[in-house]
Amino acid sequence: MPWVLVPLLAALTACPDRTRTQKIIEPFAIVPGQPAVDSKAPSVDTDLRMDNGNFSVASPRQCDLFQQLSVRKVDILWVVDSSGSMAPKQARLAANFNGFISQLVNATIPIDFHIGVVTTDTDDPKTRGALRTWSLAPYSGDYIACTPQPTGGSLCNTAPSVDGGTTAAVLAFNQMALVGTQGSAQERGLLAAYLALTNPANVSTASSERFIRNDAALYVVVVSDEDDSSCNPLVSQPTCTADPGCRCATDQTLGGPNAFGSTAYFTRFFETYKGYGNGDLVALAAIVAKDDGADAGVPSQFGEPTQHVGCCKSLNGADCPHLGPNDGGFEVAYFGGRYLKVAAETGGVAVNICDSDFQNALASLGYAASGLRREFRLSRGPELRAMGGKATGVELYVSEAPRPCQVDTQCSMSQTCVNNVCACMTAAQCAPGDQCRAGRCVKALDVALASAPNGAQYVKCDGSALRNIVRFDGNAVPESLASVEVCYDVQANFSNSCP
Repeated sequence: MPWVLVPLLAALTACPDRTRTQKIIEPFAIVPGQPAVDSKAPSVDTDLRMDNGNFSVASPRQCDLFQQLSVRKVDILWVVDSSGSMAPKQARLAANFNGFISQLVNATIPIDFHIGVVTTDTDDPKTRGALRTWSLAPYSGDYIACTPQPTGGSLCNTAPSVDGGTTAAVLAFNQMALVGTQGSAQERGLLAAYLALTNPANVSTASSERFIRNDAALYVVVVSDEDDSSCNPLVSQPTCTADPGCRCATDQTLGGPNAFGSTAYFTRFFETYKGYGNGDLVALAAIVAKDDGADAGVPSQFGEPTQHVGCCKSLNGADCPHLGPNDGGFEVAYFGGRYLKVAAETGGVAVNICDSDFQNALASLGYAASGLRREFRLSRGPELRAMGGKATGVELYVSEAPRPCQVDTQCSMSQTCVNNVCACMTAAQCAPGDQCRAGRCVKALDVALASAPNGAQYVKCDGSALRNIVRFDGNAVPESLASVEVCYDVQANFSNSCP
């Protein structure tokens, strides 16, 4: 087949390979002598003339973004101390409860709420975990249920109509909250809440609505004049001599691994009660003694030999002593450190139980239960850079609730409809003085280091409880669904302890 090979060879000759190769030869020199390895540490050249006094560790930048809650339903569990010293505190609670309930009924968007009450006494297995009952003939129940009506007001299960419904609800609460003073002297408020929230009789099912609803937020309020002495319900430890019948350790160190029941356990229980990732739907508030400072000594109750700290309210005008027994002329409350710790870690608020009047405190608690958060906990410790009473190192931005849209023409200020929400591209598309950040028109607010009426304040500690929060007051509280962004440099040596 020579006639086939000839054309093939001709074709190969016509398409020569034009690839060029080059051998790279780098110059080198042979160094004389024997090879050796230097094993000493490398030296550092220093020149004090070049000292930089501004040198510091680089701090990472942190921005925490929150969205204000939009609660439409909330279940509120009150845990009331029933020990012998609580009578006057229970009376103040009942007398001022109207301020609490009015915040729920008169919220900008009225709240659908349930209210139940248990005591701190968990000694009796027949009653622990059970809600207290009320009776207003012909109605009765073991919790209050109020539903907002389209025409205004709330219809409650305590009355036949909207008119007088909340008044009857207050009367029903008074019956439940006046729990008496014959309960156990070992107040186990955290355990009592746990038992009530895990009692199947209190939890709604697909066929029956009960106190706890799956689609409602949860707000727990503890009222006690002594600290918590709960056991961790799921851990078996040696029996406490101070807490008979309870399986726990004898060490009562606040929040420690050998405490009555680690506060971390109860914090995790509350934060995960509505499912992982829904911690913002659950909070615990505490009406307890908040002061544990060096000058907070109080007289002991019922001849107790142990010296305590807390708060004292005089009944006869005399100054409260810091030592000795209570002769009956004072109301005394012992520091509620465990309750305060769980409240701080779940985003709840704290109220001093020795206050003469609970009116403002209960109104504040009602506001918190209505779903608008006043406090936003930072994820890291901020570098404050205090100047002129302000935390100049903390930048705070608050936006309005997002405006839904389908097309650009539904947005104001020439904003653009992005993912069905109006978004800004520049500050010119926002109100005068506002900024455009990540598509949101925001107002920049100063962060004060002390109480800021109608403003925002950074709070690291509340007594001995770590808070690390930005707290809003008055008309500065962000509206429902508003965005709150806090940016700051992380403090490298931030301490998690409080004095």
